[in-house]
Amino acid sequence: MWSSLLKLFAPAKSALVPYVLCVLCLLFIAWQHSVHALRLSAARAELSAEQAAHDATRSALDQAMTDIARLNAALDAAHNSTSALQDSLRDALAREAEAVTAAAARKQILDQMRTRTRTEPETLEVIDDDTRRAVADRLNRPL
Repeated sequence: MWSSLLKLFAPAKSALVPYVLCVLCLLFIAWQHSVHALRLSAARAELSAEQAAHDATRSALDQAMTDIARLNAALDAAHNSTSALQDSLRDALAREAEAVTAAAARKQILDQMRTRTRTEPETLEVIDDDTRRAVADRLNRPL
């Protein structure tokens, strides 16, 4: 069968060698093409896997960026709250220092106070005890 085909395409034996070489070259080219196609499909599969991994990483990055924005907003709110508390604390400490100073001044006045009995003209001319107590209570009220 092969011989009849060869006779059809190859008229003489001396011309057979180029035909065989041509067929071998065609077979080699077909083999190279199939190997290249296999390598190409393997590379495409690898690229597809890398693309899926990249998409997963991109999704994780987007989620992390969202979390960072949310946490930055919470941090800013905490910062503002902390600043407000610090201001309130400074004001309270200033009021307390002022109250301590006022209390020390009152104590010094009371420590230096001397009592004596009133004379007869003072008892007649001086304001009565109820009015003095009302004035003293008014002056000693808390700030």
